[in-house]
Amino acid sequence: MIHINSFAWNANGKNKAMLAPEIYSFFKDDYNGERQNWDVSSSSSGATYFANTLGLLRYDGENWSLYKTSNILRAVYCSNDTIYVGGNGLMGYFLEKELHKGFQALTKIENDIWKIFRLNELIIFQSFDKIYHVNSEGLVGIERFKNGNTTFTYPIGEKIIYQISYGKLMATTPNGNERVICDTPEIGKFLVKYISQLSADTFLIGTLKNGLFTLSNNKLTPFNTPINDFIKTNKLNKIIRIDNDNYAFATMNGGVIIGDLSGQIIYVLNRSNGLSNNRVHAIYKHQDRFLWIATDNGVSLIDLKNPVLFFNNQFIELGAFYDIAMLNDTYYVGTNQGLYKITPFKNQTSVFEIELIKGSEGQVWNIDVIGNTLWIGHNNGTYLLDGAQLKQVSKVAGGYTMLQSQFDPDIVYQTSYFGVAVYKKTNKRWQLHYSITDIDELTRDVVELRDGSLIISGAANTLFHIWPDNENRKYTVKNLSLLPQMRNTNWVRAFDINGQVLITSNDTSFYYGADESSYACPKAFNKASYISEVINNHVFVRHNKQLTLYNLKTDTIVPLAYNLNNIEDDLIFKYERITQPINGQIMLCLSDRIAYTNLNKLKTAQINSVTPSITDIQCSNDRTGQEGTFRADEAIPYKYNTLQFTFTAFRYGLKSSYEYMLEGYNDSWQSRKDNRAVFQNLREGTYTFKVREKDGSLINSLAICIAPPPLRSKLAYAAYAVLLIILSIVLRYTFHQTHKKKAYLRLQKERKRLNDLRILKSRQQLGEEVKQLQEEVSSKSNKLANLLLQNNKKKEIIDKINGELKHIRENHRFVDGRQIDRLSKMIKVNFDEKKDWLVFEAAFSEAHTHFFQKLRTKHPNLTDLDLKLCAYLKVNLSSKELAPILKITTRSVDLKKYRLKKKLNLSKDQSLKQYIMDFDD
Repeated sequence: MIHINSFAWNANGKNKAMLAPEIYSFFKDDYNGERQNWDVSSSSSGATYFANTLGLLRYDGENWSLYKTSNILRAVYCSNDTIYVGGNGLMGYFLEKELHKGFQALTKIENDIWKIFRLNELIIFQSFDKIYHVNSEGLVGIERFKNGNTTFTYPIGEKIIYQISYGKLMATTPNGNERVICDTPEIGKFLVKYISQLSADTFLIGTLKNGLFTLSNNKLTPFNTPINDFIKTNKLNKIIRIDNDNYAFATMNGGVIIGDLSGQIIYVLNRSNGLSNNRVHAIYKHQDRFLWIATDNGVSLIDLKNPVLFFNNQFIELGAFYDIAMLNDTYYVGTNQGLYKITPFKNQTSVFEIELIKGSEGQVWNIDVIGNTLWIGHNNGTYLLDGAQLKQVSKVAGGYTMLQSQFDPDIVYQTSYFGVAVYKKTNKRWQLHYSITDIDELTRDVVELRDGSLIISGAANTLFHIWPDNENRKYTVKNLSLLPQMRNTNWVRAFDINGQVLITSNDTSFYYGADESSYACPKAFNKASYISEVINNHVFVRHNKQLTLYNLKTDTIVPLAYNLNNIEDDLIFKYERITQPINGQIMLCLSDRIAYTNLNKLKTAQINSVTPSITDIQCSNDRTGQEGTFRADEAIPYKYNTLQFTFTAFRYGLKSSYEYMLEGYNDSWQSRKDNRAVFQNLREGTYTFKVREKDGSLINSLAICIAPPPLRSKLAYAAYAVLLIILSIVLRYTFHQTHKKKAYLRLQKERKRLNDLRILKSRQQLGEEVKQLQEEVSSKSNKLANLLLQNNKKKEIIDKINGELKHIRENHRFVDGRQIDRLSKMIKVNFDEKKDWLVFEAAFSEAHTHFFQKLRTKHPNLTDLDLKLCAYLKVNLSSKELAPILKITTRSVDLKKYRLKKKLNLSKDQSLKQYIMDFDD
């Protein structure tokens, strides 16, 4: 019995490893679901769906999405754009274009759905005790298993085949009768996990613990193959057919084994070479090349058509791989853990036994087969493999490159930690002949020129040309680092390209001849950090983190469907090794495994061109971070004018590079290594987003429209038009009103001017009148004053006459007294002081209207005598002039004026005369 899944060290110190496609595994942290995945299916769009414990998982080769359900999903089946799902109390579907709307129930159930498939026009949901069939109109029918429960049902032709658990095989049809197709007692001992039809009367039966059988004429015949032994050991769970000859067998404990029914094992996939878990719940073939494996802890994917396979065992610490060679149909691998012998396991093509060669523990730098002898450059010295034993040939450590001389096959040159070692074969035995010690540093590359001289590269930027004299153990060394083209080098390498010596460095590359001449090399070699040995006129070239295949015959880089950059990063920097151990095989030594391919398979591998799908469009506000909702048939609001496009080519394990453009924004293709393109703060308008695979011809296009901001919308422009019309009307009205107002103001101004002229003229006229009046008043005042003075003079004269008359009467005896009395009476009648005052008052009031009334109103405490005094003062009579009128002394007049001033409440500084003169003016 073969225990392929057992990788513990055996007593003989051997272990096993597999050669298989690269396994890409995804775990709960990758897809944000739960560990268990129960089923897998893919839709016509190219996306893959998984029935996860938390709900429906979607993967498009770039991004994962989880659509949660209320309970565990156990089954998923894609039909066009509908994803049917079933699980614990769940039976329904998701619409692929409306996944965000979530799970849609078809009917309410109490049991679990474990399998979904199509039978003609019906979708079948299967639980342990019944099947539900759903027609194209969504009507649900139910069929209960009459004879017991089952595990899984299988559509074969028009029928559904199943086993009554640990019982007979049955066939049924929806709305039909059940019939027995196998009731042999032997089948009741097994739990059937798989049924398919091999021919008209022969079925392939897979059982949980008892392996594979053929069923024909009610007779079971077991398989006797290594694959069957594997299945029986690890418990079968699922089987799918890969192609006409091969099947994938999923087990409960041992992962997946791929092979044919004759027992030939193609691949073994388990945790040791990258499978997410050995307990497999479902397997599914996708796009005719990918194999999905749903396990108890994550999901895994392999590319069945990948031209590159990998040799490894993750449970064995083999270390980093530095070199590989083949001798006598046995592979030898040098790692930093030692030298390993690798042999096919019992004639299998993908399973190998690994054995560590005792005494080789430590760093192995180089392995070469020279003269049917295996040379090993080790950290501790240089060894030869003699049978199964290592034999040290020298203590030269760090052997990096070994070269057998073309001119003398008995000479071998070896670069090392220190200088160059020269070995010579004498009496059929190899031994150290001498060392070239003038190069007192680590050496790496050694290439022999056509004249037998050597080119040696140092560890850094040194390069030497050596002319050895092996017969006399002498040599001549020239330091080529002093060449003009080498002055600015930081590192340098030397390679043999079909007998030509190629020198490459960080800033130059050229061919170097035996005559010390240099000449141009192909551009593909420029600044190459590594060039492999020539393999059928091809070399692998590494530079700038890129690995390409170059055809020396056609002088071109070979376009490959498989991207060599998938493995370029795993090459060990400065210790790259890509070699052809035997014709037709190419081995690439990587940091933790070995990649295997052949030139023809690598060059002819096909990857169909596809049109990338645009899987998501997000619109957001770049300033606030607020997100909007994109709808294909609606314009995007301007406030969400930052767009992110997500796209995929559904390449899955194959790396994709993309190019995109946004017509209306830019008109050139932009390269993109990831699957997102972001455009920030787009202006309003119509754009067309285009995406394709890098250098591809199939383009996906999507037209989008950014609505204008509210201030630039059609409604806004309509409002602007209305406002413009209103504004023009308002402006016109305002202009008209302004014009009228200006005309009115001009008219008013003219009227005011004319009025001012009239007023001015009136004022002038009035001024003249006032002046005239003032002159008249002044004249009248003067006249009044003069009148008073004249009256006073007259009074004085009359008083003198009265005095004289009185004197005459008293002193003259002969005077008639009656005549004198008559004269006195006549004088008294014609000269009355009261009458004189009334005359004066009348004349004064005519000159100074309302003077007395106003003065009495303002100063009610004034007496008539005070008013009389004010009138006298108004006509500008002085105290001296007033004294005779008032018949008092001048001092008495001043006293009266003083008393009047007090009555008028004038301050000390105020002039009484001036106050009276100004009053009522």
